[in-house]
Amino acid sequence: MDSQHNTVTEEATGQSEKRDVELQEQDELPMSTLPTARQVIGRVISTNFAFFMAGMNDAATGVLIPYLQPAYNIGLLPVSILYLVNFTGWLFASFTNIHLCSRLGTGGTLVVGAIVQFVGYALMFWKPPFPLYATAFFFTGIGVAYQDAQANTFTTGVQNAHRWLGVLHAVYGVGAVVSPLVANTVAAHSRYWHYYYLVTLGLGLINICLLAWTFRKGLFRPNVLSAKDTAGKELKATLTNKAVWMLNAFFFLYVGAEVTAGGWVVQFLVSVRGGEPSKVGYVSSGFFTGLTVGRVALADITDKLGERHMVFVYLALSVAMQLMFWFIPNVIANAIVVSFLGFFLGPFYPVGLSVLTKILPKEIHIGAIGFSASTGQAGSAAFPFLTGAVASKAGVKVLQPIMIGLLAGMVICWALVPRQKKNLH
Repeated sequence: MDSQHNTVTEEATGQSEKRDVELQEQDELPMSTLPTARQVIGRVISTNFAFFMAGMNDAATGVLIPYLQPAYNIGLLPVSILYLVNFTGWLFASFTNIHLCSRLGTGGTLVVGAIVQFVGYALMFWKPPFPLYATAFFFTGIGVAYQDAQANTFTTGVQNAHRWLGVLHAVYGVGAVVSPLVANTVAAHSRYWHYYYLVTLGLGLINICLLAWTFRKGLFRPNVLSAKDTAGKELKATLTNKAVWMLNAFFFLYVGAEVTAGGWVVQFLVSVRGGEPSKVGYVSSGFFTGLTVGRVALADITDKLGERHMVFVYLALSVAMQLMFWFIPNVIANAIVVSFLGFFLGPFYPVGLSVLTKILPKEIHIGAIGFSASTGQAGSAAFPFLTGAVASKAGVKVLQPIMIGLLAGMVICWALVPRQKKNLH
């Protein structure tokens, strides 16, 4: 009986291990070696398109502020609440991402995120009452956060991850470049500024289909069979790691600076510099163009010269650009300088993720990347909200000292990030 019981147990264990291997193969992430981008090209394309959609989402609100204010007859404080609602969506996603992924897998979580983002646009495009319009930002925040976390996690598992992370975040920049161009064109040439969200609604449907197709093998199934049992432990290990929190703080400030600069620069040029909304609306695209170019052009240079050192160099140059923007009262000069600001800010996010994978234990990589991506991106909503809240009382001129403060905070956080340990497995 004991012999028969042992045989059955061994067979069950063997079948369980076989299912784990099959699921791993279905997810196209070999256990012994990392896949090349060519081997998983479909997923590389779909995750990059998801990031393009994130860029389209994040860069539009700032351009539309001069149009939605008279449409809803509201001041800057209600506008800033949009960012606060978006922040709550990101925060919700940061604590639920690991548990959702443990049950639905990478592909399933991506698809759920795309669907929730689509729901947000479905609430926006017909210009609903302002409370409902604001609520939609909660859904877009959750949807983008889930996709952001999973796309970053997937990309760190591809060979030459530092380069592909640069490409991934550059594609985000492309979306952020296209978004103000489309939004400003729609808003400046018609009374229906909200029809911009019809564009994102259509692209959102394509996003859902593309992610569902490329991740169809093992879709809505965990990456490994034991994931549901270990999700809680992984989240706890992530939350108790000091390096995670320092990198989270860096990401939180960085993404806050990125979206604050891109989101409020148009309103600053209109209110403080006296620019025409239909003309300066395109300056936001210049900022995100610099961001996009920087992420691609500086990726290999940063890797070769040293990530820790080069981040300090880029931060110093970013502070210089921000000071020039502040003290040169000329719209054309401001447009040029803000493009260079975007260029030097560009590499920070992919570089930070690359460093994260080097200094943290491998067993918490998935949890740490997902948590950092979500809570870090929460800065994209928190600081634009704070800027708007303060600007509603003191004016949009507060943008400049807030940006300098964010950059200074990034210097401190980056200095406190632990160095890579030798022989870390």
